[in-house]
Amino acid sequence: MLEQELKNIWKNSSKTSQISIETDALVQEFGTQMNRIQKQIKNRDRREISASVIGILIFSFLAYEIPFPITKASCFLSILWFVYVIYKFRKSNHQNIPEKLSVPLTEQLARKKQLLEQQVKLLNSAAYWYAGSSFVTNFIFIYGLKNPVDYNWTNQLAESMLPLTTQTKVFTLVGLCFFYVFIAWVNKRAVKKELQPLLKNISVIQEQLKHIP
Repeated sequence: MLEQELKNIWKNSSKTSQISIETDALVQEFGTQMNRIQKQIKNRDRREISASVIGILIFSFLAYEIPFPITKASCFLSILWFVYVIYKFRKSNHQNIPEKLSVPLTEQLARKKQLLEQQVKLLNSAAYWYAGSSFVTNFIFIYGLKNPVDYNWTNQLAESMLPLTTQTKVFTLVGLCFFYVFIAWVNKRAVKKELQPLLKNISVIQEQLKHIP
């Protein structure tokens, strides 16, 4: 009886040791991947915030310079959209903070999981709040462009850059449509290829930790 108990203890301890080794390796690999993802998120947030600040300056100038009422109104809508984008990515940046080494592993994993779930939600909804909203404001901007002569407005730089003819308007809108569809696709792909595998790894690690005394 004693011999069998010792065998069971040895068998269980061997399994526990193997799980511990596998978990350590998985945690190290996960940590490397997570650090890379968090760095990418931080760079993306900073890039989007900087681009939005520049966008606010550009559309503020256009709202002042362009005389067409509908286009002028769309400039103010674009400014509001840029402010919202800054808010979204500042919030994302504040959530993306490195964990202290003194924090228990289980708590670190829970926080990482929460961060990834927030990023999944952000990227999956980007087709609506980012791409869709921006396309609408751009559509209104282009739709509102009129003949400068009718408004006694002359600005050679603006006239050379703005799509003022029907043909250039259609061409620009089609190009923007493909561009924003591409953005939505890239975000969905990032969720599938980058974030969801990390979430799966967290679940595996959390499950293995339950079997380690």
